[in-house]
Amino acid sequence: MDNNTIVVKGSSDMDALKRKMILQKINELPTDQLTRLGELSEIPKAKSYLESAAKFMTLKVLLK
Repeated sequence: MDNNTIVVKGSSDMDALKRKMILQKINELPTDQLTRLGELSEIPKAKSYLESAAKFMTLKVLLK
């Protein structure tokens, strides 16, 4: 299996580390689920639920 390198950039070293840890967690998802997350990231309404703390909480409650 090939290992590819991805450059992770953050506003600080701590931000870059946090992003790296999150990406490692996401990388454990099956490819089809990862693909669906990628599709959601392109939908403005879906992104708005991640940008707003209140909307994100609503989404979390709905999905539990």
